[in-house]
Amino acid sequence: MMPFSPSAMTTTTTTTKISSRSVSSSSSSFSVAVKYSSRRALPSVPGKKRLRHAPKASTDGGDEDAIDGKNSGEEDATMKNTTIPAEFTDSKEEEATTTTNNSNAGVKSPYEKYRLASPITFERLETEKDRRKYPMNEDGYFDLVAKNDVPSLDKLIRDLSPEPFKRLIPTSNLPGEALFESPLVSFAYERGWRDNFKRSGFPGVEVEKENAMEALGEDAVGDVIIDCSCGSGLFTREFARSGKYDGIVALDFSESMIKEAMERAQKDTSVPADKIAFVRADVGRLPFANDSIGGVSASAAIHCWPDVQSACAEIFRVLKPGRIFTGTTFATPNVPFLDDDQNRLLSTLSRDLSASRPGTNGLRFWNSADLRDQLQSIGFSDVTILREKDYLFWKARKP
Repeated sequence: MMPFSPSAMTTTTTTTKISSRSVSSSSSSFSVAVKYSSRRALPSVPGKKRLRHAPKASTDGGDEDAIDGKNSGEEDATMKNTTIPAEFTDSKEEEATTTTNNSNAGVKSPYEKYRLASPITFERLETEKDRRKYPMNEDGYFDLVAKNDVPSLDKLIRDLSPEPFKRLIPTSNLPGEALFESPLVSFAYERGWRDNFKRSGFPGVEVEKENAMEALGEDAVGDVIIDCSCGSGLFTREFARSGKYDGIVALDFSESMIKEAMERAQKDTSVPADKIAFVRADVGRLPFANDSIGGVSASAAIHCWPDVQSACAEIFRVLKPGRIFTGTTFATPNVPFLDDDQNRLLSTLSRDLSASRPGTNGLRFWNSADLRDQLQSIGFSDVTILREKDYLFWKARKP
């Protein structure tokens, strides 16, 4: 339950039923049959699927036993060493065999466990060929941001800068994203920055964590959830420590934040390392297949997203039916003597005017009505919004 007093809280609950459309993708595979006329074994190719041969038919009944006893034995010995050359091996078949073996051994690869997919096609990274395009990098996280090779001055400066200075140059020219790409912000986030949120009515990490897990509900228990815009991993660690979830994807666009989150998780011995996958990704293009994720939490995040509608639509797409999207953000100030409609008009004017001023930080705060309409327009139902001071908490379900 939210720790709000009724007098200090505004609650809005709205239910809509909107059908969602799933994007289906298809993949094709090929197989090649090869027939060898010679008994001579081909050179063995490690890791490749062995060619299976049918038993040789007997043409002479009197020699049948001899064939079965000697020649067949030699044939079997030869065939055991015969493998399909690499150029004839279908990567999907090979990967399917590997996946089956891993499953039988009770082991899942991170790609399979955390449902990772291409940020371009949204198809699962099932084959070795697919996974080579998006490997875990040397820092230990998956970079699943769709690559943009269009030249720009910022990209050129970043590429030519010495390694220590590259992190100081943001990859995004959008103020809300660029701010949190700064190593200074990621360093300061749990060293005083986050504590300032209490002035706006945020109840604190412990209560916010409990609210988020209660909102995600029992359906998410034992499943994989996303800590969206995880920042320094403050709530990622809390979710992992709870032991409720099979895995947590710590997802953020900022490379600096991902590295800060990884470092803190590694130093905290109470956090199970095998429960977290660190993923750099764009919330507007999530690298997961349709209907694959058990729940999404976004704490103090959406006010930084450059395109909230696209981001919420992506979250809707990857959530399993019936699962929850929950989060918190900053609310626009309310003027006491104005009604809800007048406050909404005032906040809209304030936002639009401030966005046109030079030097704006690009952050957008929300009122309850705007946030409710935004979530409903995507297709979410059972939308519940709670407010205390300038703090907003929401819970919305994918039908």
